[in-house]
Amino acid sequence: MKKIILFGIMLISTVMVAQSKPKSMKDRRDSIFTVMKLSDANRQKMYELISENGKTQKAIKEDATLTDEQRKEKLQAWKKDITVKEKTILTPEEFLIWRDFGKSLSNKPKQ
Repeated sequence: MKKIILFGIMLISTVMVAQSKPKSMKDRRDSIFTVMKLSDANRQKMYELISENGKTQKAIKEDATLTDEQRKEKLQAWKKDITVKEKTILTPEEFLIWRDFGKSLSNKPKQ
């Protein structure tokens, strides 16, 4: 399992560093889904979950009836819910690769 995770991280970092021009987020996700060898069905489920996640986060952030603290609590609860949903779609190894991919994106400076 550690070898799979290490291989995934190495492949992700190699792919991300080797790019001459920035890829779109969809291209990056497709690349990681290919590394994870997701089935077409699971790939579609992940796309739907990603879309749902974006819409829900946007709705929470734009909800003028919430205080900053309430917004923060709702976003944290939603992130936990998304994690549970991801774990139902992905194997434990795939989930670790997906989580590391997300962390690598959040640590990368915005362009």
